[in-house]
Amino acid sequence: MPALPRLLAFAGAALWLFYAALAGRPPAALYATPIAEDGWYALTVARAVARGLGVTIDGVDPTNGFQPLFTFLEAACFALVGGGAEAGLRASLLLAALVHGAGALLVAGLARDAWDGARDERRLAAALAFVGYLAAIKAYNDFYTGLETGLQLALYAAVWRLYTRDWRHLAGDRIAMGVLLGMLVLARIDAAVFVAAFCLAELWQGRGAFGAAILRCFTVGGVAVLVSSPWWIYNVVVFGHPMPISGFAQQSPELSGERAWTALWALRSVAVPWIFAGAYEAWWTDALRVAAIAAIAALVALSRRRQLVGPIEAESRAFACILLAAYAALVPYYWIVFFADWFYIRYFAPLSLLAFVFVPALAARAIPRAAAAATAAAAALAAVLLVLAWRGEGLFGASSHHVQLALVEKHVLPGDTVAAGQSGMLGFRRAYVVNVDGKVNAEALKWRGRIWEYLDARDIGWFADSTWYVETNLGPRPEENGWREVAADGDFRLYRRVR
Repeated sequence: MPALPRLLAFAGAALWLFYAALAGRPPAALYATPIAEDGWYALTVARAVARGLGVTIDGVDPTNGFQPLFTFLEAACFALVGGGAEAGLRASLLLAALVHGAGALLVAGLARDAWDGARDERRLAAALAFVGYLAAIKAYNDFYTGLETGLQLALYAAVWRLYTRDWRHLAGDRIAMGVLLGMLVLARIDAAVFVAAFCLAELWQGRGAFGAAILRCFTVGGVAVLVSSPWWIYNVVVFGHPMPISGFAQQSPELSGERAWTALWALRSVAVPWIFAGAYEAWWTDALRVAAIAAIAALVALSRRRQLVGPIEAESRAFACILLAAYAALVPYYWIVFFADWFYIRYFAPLSLLAFVFVPALAARAIPRAAAAATAAAAALAAVLLVLAWRGEGLFGASSHHVQLALVEKHVLPGDTVAAGQSGMLGFRRAYVVNVDGKVNAEALKWRGRIWEYLDARDIGWFADSTWYVETNLGPRPEENGWREVAADGDFRLYRRVR
């Protein structure tokens, strides 16, 4: 047993090197998945900031349609390499790998301390969690998109780690907690709900000494607000509202059964982050998740009955309750308000920390050898998939937006302006691109439902996107609004204004 944690730690370190090495992929694979369409928005803003153009995506209009902290860290990456697109992208992927590794180390410490027990069992729990965090191939799909998810999880883990310390009694630790919570909000602004739940939990737990509890909440909450305030001020002063325009662009309140079903699938996915098939998701992958959840529940029941594990350490249990309470509010909010249900799996990702911490801690005590074998197998599978990812292949499929880019490059002169609803990759790879779905273009939101008039007003003569976006933005019959189809490839269409 003593050698097993060292072997697992070595496997985890080797796996992390695979992730870091992906920043050196050939250019054709570098621009492939898992970088998401919205990730290209963040990367384009980061490059503009690094070039001194301001917080903009097109070099002209200001934007706030991104989560700030990781995007500005990406801007630092672009600045370090002189603002070059390819070099900046490679540096940003290295940043994502560093954040991924830091999260793995934090999760390992949390798993080690989740239950009290023998030293060897705790070391094994830490090793299982370290490798398990890196071997969850879903993390590759989440953490290397150009977006904030990896940083968000690492910051939640850092808050959790400090929470398990004696942070309440030292002023420096209380301030550090506020700084971490403020950074968490800057990583993703919906974490403000978690901060509110955190402060309410402090008031409840400190109700016996209510004055001291109020003082802690004012300290922690006040520092968190102070740290995150530049973003709120920028949003209100420039755009008139604290919510980023990307939030408004995806709102469509509805009690949708389809969205509810997707939300439940996303919750199952984050509950078992080791089971994920990317572009090949099907009924059987979800069946595996349900079986895994049932097996974990059975293992918990058996372990408690045989007294293999004691109660979860009080602070970890309290943190888990705060996280669950925050998402008890956020999950229905996203379900009812946000139509982009394909993002739910990313929005709910912080809940996967509960699996990353508690499952290895339980398995190290209850089924140590089986857990080590399963974790090693998951690491080996992840390594194979990452080797495929070196060539832009594997579970994640090819980005369809390469087709969009190719259509524009073939038919549109470099100096002509092109509009698109999905303009992420197109805008990163090409100048003179205007977003019209409103995620990064506040002006387009004002013209929603009559985008063709907006394009006329700005004298934009080209539109390239999928059929749904064409019909949404140019109308079901674009010809009636002065647009003619020039070329098509698959579901993508290229239109030109004819008046």
